[in-house]
Amino acid sequence: MQDKAAQLKKLKEKWVRIEDVEYNVSGFKHPGGSVINYMITANGADATDAFREFHYRSKKAKKYLKSLDSRPATTPVYKPKSTDAQIDADFKIWRKQLEDEGFFDPSPAHAVYRLVELAAIFALSMFLLYKGFIVLGVVTLALFSGRCGWVQHEGGHGSFTGNLALDKRIQAFAIGFGLGSSGDMWNSMHNKHHATPQKAGHDMDLDTTPLVAFFTRAVETNRPRPYNGLWLKFQAWTFLPITAGGFIMAFWLFFLHPRNALKKAKWEEFFWMVTAHTVRTSLIAKFAGVSFLAAYGLNWASWWAAGMYLFGHFSTSHTHLDIVDSDENKSWVRFAVEHTVDIDPSQAWVNWIMGYLNCQVVHHLFPQMPQFRQPEVSKRLKVFCAKHGLDYKIMSYSEAWYETFSNLNRVGDHYYQLDLEEKKKVLKAA
Repeated sequence: MQDKAAQLKKLKEKWVRIEDVEYNVSGFKHPGGSVINYMITANGADATDAFREFHYRSKKAKKYLKSLDSRPATTPVYKPKSTDAQIDADFKIWRKQLEDEGFFDPSPAHAVYRLVELAAIFALSMFLLYKGFIVLGVVTLALFSGRCGWVQHEGGHGSFTGNLALDKRIQAFAIGFGLGSSGDMWNSMHNKHHATPQKAGHDMDLDTTPLVAFFTRAVETNRPRPYNGLWLKFQAWTFLPITAGGFIMAFWLFFLHPRNALKKAKWEEFFWMVTAHTVRTSLIAKFAGVSFLAAYGLNWASWWAAGMYLFGHFSTSHTHLDIVDSDENKSWVRFAVEHTVDIDPSQAWVNWIMGYLNCQVVHHLFPQMPQFRQPEVSKRLKVFCAKHGLDYKIMSYSEAWYETFSNLNRVGDHYYQLDLEEKKKVLKAA
């Protein structure tokens, strides 16, 4: 009986490996959500790079790690003579060089500029509404919300000011007032993508069926849900205006994010989310000279456009790339380089419109690096990847959009044909 109990306990235990030590996280409730479950050593994963990059600025995380039960790691991370071992060793050296040169240092001036820019865009939107340019005012308000999305993203990673507590406050405001959403909910979802980009069953950005399917095994590998082949056939056309701007934004603003804030008692976040619906609408009503109900409609129109702007740009960075099988583990470098792309990092206008999220490969390698520094780092990444024979993909802005929608079209047609075949089989059986 004791042997069986010991075996059962062992099966329930969860261990993560960081450097040459394994830590017991069985009873640990990770603040970032279930992302830690993707780093379990029993699955062959190594959490060294993920821990270092996600918690680079967190003294609390490092202190907590030392308090966990631990044991020496016995299984080598790489096979003898593995090329990944050399890549990993060189990556650590290169990262230290970047750190020594100040690439991880935040810039107070840049942070102030970004916040002043948000205030200016919001003020411009109210001015345009006041002058009677309703459509232009709503579009400008959508731009404000979209760029709040880029700022909250940096705040969530702790790369905006470098002060984690302040960055969380900025994130709460930006995503709350700008997008009516919860920073805590967004962090939990987004970090799963960061830990294992393009990995089936792990990357939350791919868990989108039945609304949209980004790869030809999406329905089969995501949580069981019925799908409509005809809907997916036209998903390239519905993705931005209906799925991103409509369904996702409505689901986020009215259910997923407020539920999370209330459930976890995130009152600061909930306060800013409420102001997004009330204060923004009241200001629109005042400056546009319309009723509160009409103003709320204009507010929603701005969120609809912001949803297309944000989700559309996010999708261009990885959804059209190869998928990693759910039982496959890759190194931190390979996940970033092989399953995300950079989009015109040398073009200042692309950096601006995408809020530096066009540098996805660099960002995935160094999520707590201030993002305005990443276009310069991409130049050095070219050299690093060339040395190790890695395929560092850089696309033009137009090419990234083309590949994204071409992929949506291919996958949609695949499921349309599959749905037709299944219906034919049902008819024959009948």
